[in-house]
Amino acid sequence: MEQEQLSYFKDLLEQKKLDLLKQLDDIGTKTPRKPGVEINFDADFPDYGNSNSIEDNASEVIDYTTNLSIETQLEGDLRDVEKSLQKMADGTYGRCKYCKQEIEVERLKIRPESTSCVSCKKTLKNLA
Repeated sequence: MEQEQLSYFKDLLEQKKLDLLKQLDDIGTKTPRKPGVEINFDADFPDYGNSNSIEDNASEVIDYTTNLSIETQLEGDLRDVEKSLQKMADGTYGRCKYCKQEIEVERLKIRPESTSCVSCKKTLKNLA
């Protein structure tokens, strides 16, 4: 991959990382890393006041549960972005982890943290 393309994808990944960190910060609190855990946010429990209303309490629980799911997805996305940035530093970015061929540039434009080419991804989906 050409240096100009690498620079373009690095900028995309760094912006995506900032966006993901902001989203995580909006729904939770960054906590100290635990052993073996690269990224650790804890979703905040919403507090809609000291109401004894069942509806308010139910809303808090529903919103918290939703935020837990979102947190898990965002943390996974952030891990993928950080791994891609590390691959750039290692000089292995843009290669399929299965067939070792270059990942299509159009695929990387859509999802710069991709680790597999379209062909291998399709094969894996068909096996599932």
